[in-house]
Amino acid sequence: MKLKFSAVLLALICIFALGFTACGKEDKTEWNVSADGGRVIASFSDNGKYGFILNVDGSGAMRGFSSKKEAPWYGKSGRITDIVISDGVTGIGANAFTDVKADAVIIPESVTRIGENAFNADTKICVYKNLSANGAKIYIYSQTNPAEAGDYWRLNGGVPEVYTVEGVKHNMKVLFIGNSFTYYNDIPALVASLAEGAGVNVTVESVTQGSWFLTKFADKNDEYGKIVDAKLTSSDDYDIVVLQEQSVRPIDNYAKFSEGATNLKNKIDATQKNCKIYLYSTWGYPEEAAKRNITIPEMELQLREAYDKLAGELGVSVSHVGKAFSNVYAEYPQYGLYHTDNRHPSYIGSFLSACVHAATILNIDPRTSTFTGTLDGETASLLKSAAWEAVCGS
Repeated sequence: MKLKFSAVLLALICIFALGFTACGKEDKTEWNVSADGGRVIASFSDNGKYGFILNVDGSGAMRGFSSKKEAPWYGKSGRITDIVISDGVTGIGANAFTDVKADAVIIPESVTRIGENAFNADTKICVYKNLSANGAKIYIYSQTNPAEAGDYWRLNGGVPEVYTVEGVKHNMKVLFIGNSFTYYNDIPALVASLAEGAGVNVTVESVTQGSWFLTKFADKNDEYGKIVDAKLTSSDDYDIVVLQEQSVRPIDNYAKFSEGATNLKNKIDATQKNCKIYLYSTWGYPEEAAKRNITIPEMELQLREAYDKLAGELGVSVSHVGKAFSNVYAEYPQYGLYHTDNRHPSYIGSFLSACVHAATILNIDPRTSTFTGTLDGETASLLKSAAWEAVCGS
């Protein structure tokens, strides 16, 4: 009986001491995986979540494997969450990480060759230069928004973030139609500057007049409606038109709001070859919210719902500036979003508005733009992040 107990105890000691491997077999956490002429070492480090980071360090090429099962870390592939390849490694061997389900891996510039089936099909391969990865999904590095359509990655807080650019091009032509909520601090010009700071050239025009309704802008007999009509009938190359209604009409007279936007949409569709329309959803403000006996965010939500409803009816999109206003108003009350009249946007409010437009209508991440206007870097950064979160929810 004593002998039997000792045998069981020895077996248990073996299991725990050797990391659940067969008793007496070495469980390595470091391997020499060099190809001829180089020295490349692969090793495990703790990821802090009961798993491993697989590090590949050294210089020269890494050898390949005849199958994924030959890779020395194959038995623990399910516990590997990240692959870190250091600069100096020049080649990645075939079947090396096929069974490792890392979300993304950054390939250093020193790498010139990726072997067949080197990575799992679901791993996003982030490269600094064009490389072939035998059909695997490749993302090209671009910290700012690129001009060409394609699949890209950038660093966000030190972590690779992948994104796809569809049709963003140089010299896009944008027309803003609206009232003082558009022209205060020249929001269209701020959008153009944010785009330029992100490496995208945009031609921005505007037709604005204080307190004007969309029904007036749609009427070619109106003083400003005549200007809108002339712009739309004299050229057919607007890529984007942004429509901003008077501040309370969407919730006070939805029928007239719909009429004005519909008439303008019909005119845009009839005159422009390939133009996308956005409704500019504005914000709640103290005076009007108090008059209605509701909070500022509640007023904004009513406006947002009206804009979203009409967008659905017309088949157009919405630039949710008001949503970003409500978020910043609630989370950062120290940042004054309103002009001294507590209605129109301050420069900070206009900058936030422009960031939302840049993210929404131009597919530009405002956080990548170098433009800060008259703001300090910290304030500009906070507003850019708030706008991106309102648009993308991240």
